[in-house]
Amino acid sequence: MKHLSKSLLSAVALLVAAGQFSVVMAIALPPPLNDSGLELTINGGVKEDYNSNVLSAVGGPAKFDDYITTFTPGLSLEYGKNAITDVTFNYTETFTRYARHPSLNDELSNVAVAINRKQGDLTLQANAGFVQNATNTPSSVGLVTVPGLIRSDVLSAGGSAEYIMSEKFDFSAGLNFARTSYLYTIGKSFQNSDSYSVPTSVYYKYTDELSFGLGYTYSQTDQKNSSSPFTVGRERDSHTFSFNTLFAKWEKLSGTASVGVTINSIQGDTSVVPAQPSLTTTTGSYSLGLQYDYSDTVAFTLNGNRNFTVGVAGQNVENTGAGLGATFTYSDTISFQANVITINYSQYLQQTPSRDDLSKTTGITANWKPYDYLTLSAGYTYFMNSSTAAGATYNINDLSISATIHY
Repeated sequence: MKHLSKSLLSAVALLVAAGQFSVVMAIALPPPLNDSGLELTINGGVKEDYNSNVLSAVGGPAKFDDYITTFTPGLSLEYGKNAITDVTFNYTETFTRYARHPSLNDELSNVAVAINRKQGDLTLQANAGFVQNATNTPSSVGLVTVPGLIRSDVLSAGGSAEYIMSEKFDFSAGLNFARTSYLYTIGKSFQNSDSYSVPTSVYYKYTDELSFGLGYTYSQTDQKNSSSPFTVGRERDSHTFSFNTLFAKWEKLSGTASVGVTINSIQGDTSVVPAQPSLTTTTGSYSLGLQYDYSDTVAFTLNGNRNFTVGVAGQNVENTGAGLGATFTYSDTISFQANVITINYSQYLQQTPSRDDLSKTTGITANWKPYDYLTLSAGYTYFMNSSTAAGATYNINDLSISATIHY
């Protein structure tokens, strides 16, 4: 109770401070930058969490709760807004403080640059980013004893081009790269990776509101060896052929939906006993990102995906998931967001003993925006992972209050 009272008092003080902070940061750029076309936006937030299972543990000494305070100061710079070439730079620093377990305290950076250029019928985009993470995942639970949060750095870069070939047809292609590196003693148990993807698509504009298209995506992930314990990284690649639909506000429906076939292959490994043969799996795949505006105040979202991912220890995982969400806008200042249910079924291919996971997430967040620059929120999230693997079934309750600024 002592920790709870202290955390709540701290949170209230921080929420008040956030409102004051936003006024202080309302500073225009000095000359000559004020006439350069460069726009500065100050972002920031403070959040107080109660997490019932910080390390995603199944029980024992590793399972503990804590009160977590998070500060997220940041800024955004944009050059060329509404011009042919638009450049955006975003930076956020996350400071995390644990009331009972200060050894978990961390500072994490998130840096991103995006360039967009539209010239006639051609649109070009490029991006690069660097993200530091501190979190555990279901693919790490039950595999090794994880004494803390998994720290990883993700370096990414990509680009795309879209060309309007005629009034009815347009073509797009892209190239994406991401490098994931796991850090410190905990990270030695996991496999770093380099991943690449090349998505392409062509669309036929049936009406202004509805388009159909065909897509092909090639993906490759190069896993590196882990050192403690030593495991061999196995390269894998996949080919996805899809039929795509694009809704641009068609009968209150907007978003994208695709269905197709994915062929996933992973190389063999003869250095272990028993040897792991190469494996090729062909499965139906889909991707959903839809919103239905039921009324002026109520909207529903449907998201989902069926495809392959790589676990932190190099597992080849076939995922099937879907999520239903809802938003309710009570007024200009009060709104609610609900994750009605998100379900993901994961099959760990070639793992001995066999493993299948079913995870479920639900939650709700209430938002109050007393000023244009300030949003206050309170939320609850429940997460449950059920697994056929020993020591991989656990749940998490998370309660939070937060304040964010945007000026």
